[in-house]
Amino acid sequence: MTDDALAALGLARPTGDRWAVPNRTYAYLVQVSADGTRWNADWTEPSGGFEPDTAASNATEVARRVLQRRFLQVRADGDPHRHRMWFRIDVWSLDTAAPRNGHDLSTRSVDLAAIALSGRHLLSRGVPPDAVEIRTPAQVRHEVDGDPTPLRTPH
Repeated sequence: MTDDALAALGLARPTGDRWAVPNRTYAYLVQVSADGTRWNADWTEPSGGFEPDTAASNATEVARRVLQRRFLQVRADGDPHRHRMWFRIDVWSLDTAAPRNGHDLSTRSVDLAAIALSGRHLLSRGVPPDAVEIRTPAQVRHEVDGDPTPLRTPH
């Protein structure tokens, strides 16, 4: 789905003969940096989108899943410059009915119903994400090149 496809939030996913409504929907924004200090939207691919989730995932798992897809695309593109970039993904739960990941969404300073629900808009409005994942260039090379040995993720 595209970043500003607000209507897509109401779409259901096919499961067998029935349509299932996602348990949660997340908005995400992928950004890149040359040095890990200044972040810009990743314009080589759609930088943001929506991730409907019918599994019992959380925002962190969604962030990792989206990054995994992004790194598959980086591998397919074969651009060695991208292997030297930092990657960051911010993920917001758009389910305002209940707290997620320990965040009480009712305390957000921005009414989610009043703005376009895309990662870019949420970030520009100062809405804190529910999860942020950052990958260093070494981690990006590791994931893009498909090395089966896991790298330690800094905490």
